[in-house]
Amino acid sequence: MSVVLEKKLLEEIQAVRATIERIEALLEERLIGVEEALPDEIETIKEYMSDKEKERIELVSLERAFEESEKHNEI
Repeated sequence: MSVVLEKKLLEEIQAVRATIERIEALLEERLIGVEEALPDEIETIKEYMSDKEKERIELVSLERAFEESEKHNEI
């Protein structure tokens, strides 16, 4: 994998991670009652928690992402 592609991938992953951290902070605020959640937010939170329990979503290390990407490119 080229250095430029790795750098671009790292930037994208960092942006996604930052977005997820903001979403999790919002979830925590809503779940502990700092602010009352709106009906659509409640539904989204339930879906997120369900997906997380069923392991449909997962954060992986950057190294693992590179390894999986390289394996996929070899095919």
